[in-house]
Amino acid sequence: MRLAVLHHLDEPFLGLAERPLRDAGLTLDERDLQHGDELPSLDEVDGILSLGGAQSVRDLPEYPILQAEVDLLRAAVEAGVPVLGVCLGGQLLAHAMGAAVVRAPRRTVAWVELHATGEAAGDPIADALGSPVRGLHWNEDSFELPPSATELLTRNGQGVTAFRAGDSAWGVQFHPEVDAAALERWYARYGAWLGDAGVDEATARAEDARHLPAQGDGAERLFGTFGRIVAAR
Repeated sequence: MRLAVLHHLDEPFLGLAERPLRDAGLTLDERDLQHGDELPSLDEVDGILSLGGAQSVRDLPEYPILQAEVDLLRAAVEAGVPVLGVCLGGQLLAHAMGAAVVRAPRRTVAWVELHATGEAAGDPIADALGSPVRGLHWNEDSFELPPSATELLTRNGQGVTAFRAGDSAWGVQFHPEVDAAALERWYARYGAWLGDAGVDEATARAEDARHLPAQGDGAERLFGTFGRIVAAR
């Protein structure tokens, strides 16, 4: 079973997602879209994982590859191909399903405590995330719930945090895949974002030290569950 992994960062990584996806028996077909790799066709893959990036859905005309990805994700939902979108990937999926993506009033760099909604009961991804869950946010955009989608986690005050579209497509605004090494790269590359979020680095790192140790177990559950959904298809 082949999972397409769509990367958008200059320094792409799978982080905590890699091991549980491989343990589910999947072959990972990684596509570095930022550096020229092409999108897969739906008949090449059994599922799609769309990861984060510094780009914005608000600027789709500047990124033809992202517009093509939106079309791919929409087709995947219609065909019942499992999809998991993370941060930018979740925004692309939300846009593909009819939701507007907007600039949030303020950038968010925080570990936000989130709780399952009443509609989340029985959803495999919501069950894997657990409730409450701490979601690591490094983002500046937000989006509303797509038409006919199901909201799975409470909001952090700036749009939807997690949703399901159709029977087998999910989007999350936060970063369950991030490990300590990825965070160090983000501090080095995107450190200016902290000021935009009204957070100093010492405070942010203290929150990382408090919540990052639990991130591994959550990633095992989340990506392991999604991997098994793809494999079962």
